[in-house]
Amino acid sequence: MDFPPFIADTEPEGGVLSAIVKESFAAAGIEIEVQLIPWRRAYRSILRGDYIASYSWVYSEQRATELHLSVPIFAISNQIITTYGDITDWHQFRKPRPDGHIPILCTPIGWRISPESTVLIDKGMLQKVSPGHPRFCVDLLRANRTNILYMPRMTAAYHMATLQAEDTGPGQRPWPALYNLDIPGGQASIQHVIFTRSAEGLAYKQKFDSGFKALLESGRYTEILDRHLSRYSPEDRESVYRDQKNAGILP
Repeated sequence: MDFPPFIADTEPEGGVLSAIVKESFAAAGIEIEVQLIPWRRAYRSILRGDYIASYSWVYSEQRATELHLSVPIFAISNQIITTYGDITDWHQFRKPRPDGHIPILCTPIGWRISPESTVLIDKGMLQKVSPGHPRFCVDLLRANRTNILYMPRMTAAYHMATLQAEDTGPGQRPWPALYNLDIPGGQASIQHVIFTRSAEGLAYKQKFDSGFKALLESGRYTEILDRHLSRYSPEDRESVYRDQKNAGILP
């Protein structure tokens, strides 16, 4: 399914991750056809061999046993995004708010949150709401129905821009100032392409890996990033490049 702005049929080239995958295959001389289907169905389809490959997935021991995984192709980190201007470090959420309110954290249903956040929720220092899509979390933040988001800052920025573009007429609720906080458990998740665990799947994995290497060596990888990140803030762009460097994808 869509994961804007990384994978989305509304984005140019299907999003930055789609562009990386397509151009890596193209560099290996392979033309691909992409179909967006729900994540679980995609995974089951790869296991059955209905499709050759799917993107993008993080490493797990189970996946490494059941499938072939490509080399790392992208890193995505999560952050705490909050309306609290007096919070400069996530540890401050471990203390009661001066106004006595319990902050509300929003993360889409099914998304894994950081261990630190889970501990705070278990201790009653945070409440959690989980709508069906990250866009709804951003909308709740704008409506002052939640105080904290936990998601990639690029995803939050994408949905904020989308919602702002839809604001028309008088009486629109103003957007609050937002602040970004790093959190240890929000460290980048490394994305891979998964392939069927067959001789054919292995052959395509090896071709993809060679194409991805060519993409890096030619500078096309950074060109793709520049192209897709151009409309985001310098801070957002810097965070994406930092993730790729910390993951060892970029030097």
